[in-house]
Amino acid sequence: MKELKGKTAFVTGGGSGIGLATARALGARGARLILADIDKARIEAAAADLRAAGVDALGLQLNVAEEADWARAGEAAAGFGEVRILFSNAGVGGGSGKFETYDPEVWRWAYAVNAHAHLYACRTFLGAMKAMGGPCHLALTSSMVAIVPPPISVAYISSKFATLGIATALRNELADTEVGISVLCPGMSATRIVETTQRLRPGASEQGAAAQTAQNMTSVLAGGMSPDKIGQRVVRAIERDEFFIFTHPEWKAMAEAQVAEMLAAFGESADPDYPGDDIESLVAANGAKRMNVAVAR
Repeated sequence: MKELKGKTAFVTGGGSGIGLATARALGARGARLILADIDKARIEAAAADLRAAGVDALGLQLNVAEEADWARAGEAAAGFGEVRILFSNAGVGGGSGKFETYDPEVWRWAYAVNAHAHLYACRTFLGAMKAMGGPCHLALTSSMVAIVPPPISVAYISSKFATLGIATALRNELADTEVGISVLCPGMSATRIVETTQRLRPGASEQGAAAQTAQNMTSVLAGGMSPDKIGQRVVRAIERDEFFIFTHPEWKAMAEAQVAEMLAAFGESADPDYPGDDIESLVAANGAKRMNVAVAR
């Protein structure tokens, strides 16, 4: 999507962090902006700041985990302009503690924000983006932890892994359309995600070791990469129609080791007499023409 000037972008989590930084970078390219965030005061202030800088911007309060909120956001967006860039970015942490001790309410909430919201976003805008003609772009925020899982929250890792799966599957689905797709997989970033998670999470607040972990993560992330740099990288990826957006190259060696372990686990067929899966028939049976993946020739 080479030309962003005059295009309308819808950005979730747009009140701070990577969402706001990406919005600023899009605005600098001449895009019109609809910023959405659960924090009404913060999103209105962010939109006002952008307007003061000469950017056409609208701020909307939106709880991405509630589909009814998306219906209202879609109506408001329709009065602003055709959405050609959709950045489904809002996210929260998943809390701390052993997997078997997770509060199911917190687990469901983490998935609602980090994964289910992408469905709501696409139900609201993607059909129209496909139909309007001309280049459009969808970007989803996952994380490096979806590729190289460190010993942190299972809820956060698995919900971000779900986002990576959604983006990869959509890459196939969108292959024959004019809608490009990117998946952002950042490493540590100086955002407010821990604070936001503590403020919004359902159930009882974290106590003891879990609370200490949250405090530790606040300090660690404070030294993370500037969201402004990440936002600029996201916009370059949209312009270049890049699928993977990797911002932290120090994770590459760990990703290589992860993939190497997986590839090494491929051995002989469990059934030596089986002729092998007919991948082309699998693709055709689902009404697709091809799989949008890199295949060694």
